[in-house]
Amino acid sequence: MEKETVKLLNVLRRIARAAGYAAWTKSGTDATQFCVAQYNRVLARLIELEPAVKPLFTPLSESTSPEVTRIAARELLAYFEADEPEFARGLYFGCRPRRRSRVRCVPIAVGCE
Repeated sequence: MEKETVKLLNVLRRIARAAGYAAWTKSGTDATQFCVAQYNRVLARLIELEPAVKPLFTPLSESTSPEVTRIAARELLAYFEADEPEFARGLYFGCRPRRRSRVRCVPIAVGCE
């Protein structure tokens, strides 16, 4: 994958995160409009780089909610996930365990005196 595409996908991750934060905090329309504008710019550039994206994804209107903006950014990211290089797959955003290990529960007797 091209270096520019990887950078644009990183921007999409940040847009999704910012839109989720804007929805969670119920911030003003400025933050939402900024996320929508950035998403539309990134989408336009990705369409230039990979024309197959155009029939699948459409630009968002200015009145789009932050929840929908977050969903749209994550869906566009999902389209490119299969093409990401191996080094980028190890980068996780948010809380996620690095290794999957089994956790064993052991019953412990507790007495109160």
